[in-house]
Amino acid sequence: MLTPIFLPFIPFARFSMKGLFTGWITALILILYGFMGKSVFEIISWLLITGGISSFLAMNFTGSSTFTSLSGVKKEMKTALPMQIAFAGTGFTGWVITRFI
Repeated sequence: MLTPIFLPFIPFARFSMKGLFTGWITALILILYGFMGKSVFEIISWLLITGGISSFLAMNFTGSSTFTSLSGVKKEMKTALPMQIAFAGTGFTGWVITRFI
């Protein structure tokens, strides 16, 4: 929700990076208030999950901008989607591991 609101003010060109930035800022605020876990491993896992999901959600706005083209959308999806899957997958795996520690 924050990424589309602050879209012109976030300093990156790619929508996926704008979402990653916004997600991590939100996660850091939640960490300061103690909502993201107790251990360092759990906090890192939640940072990865939040970054991957918010990056994906922000990337959905790529085609709705007047500054993007179909080739630009394809290029961004080709480079950003593996990163988003890796972040969310690694974060989820780490979070599951913290449930058993």
